[in-house]
Parts: sequence; structure tokens; C-alpha cells
Amino acid sequence: MENVYFKSVTVESAYPGKLQNISSVGTAVKFLLNEWPGKPGKLHGLARQACLEALDGTVTGDMARSAFLEAATEANIYVENTSWVHY
Repeated sequence: MENVYFKSVTVESAYPGKLQNISSVGTAVKFLLNEWPGKPGKLHGLARQACLEALDGTVTGDMARSAFLEAATEANIYVENTSWVHY
């Protein structure tokens, strides 16, 4: 398995007021499995599967990013156009 990088997606973390910048499939998987704030929605599982498949080389990083972005949007944690990011 090789980590795949993609254009950053900024999301709210489980810690109030903290944002996280997700820029790789590996980081996205970790966030989806261990750090997802709140209850996972329908698209969460699809994003997790897409990211795992991207690590295996079955799908592209862009496809995994798109699935992650859709899940973050569904969960209302996607943050658009930030000028600063906390880790």
C-alpha cells in the first residue's frame, strides 16, 4: 500500500474550534476511522471504502478525495476557502 496525495480538504475536527487539513488518502482513512466527529452518515462508509481502495491502487486519489469531500459535506464538517488551518 502506498499513500496517495490529493488537493487538501479542510474539515472541522472532533475538537470544537479546531480544523484539520486532509491532503492524503492515508490521513483521510485515519480521520474516517478514528477522528470523525459525530455519527457517520450514509456517505461515510462509501468514503472509507474509496480511500481504502485508493491505497490499494484500485481507484484514483481524486476519486477518494471526491468521496471524502461528499461525506464531509453530508456531515456538515466541510470548511470552504479557509485562510488558516489548525492541526
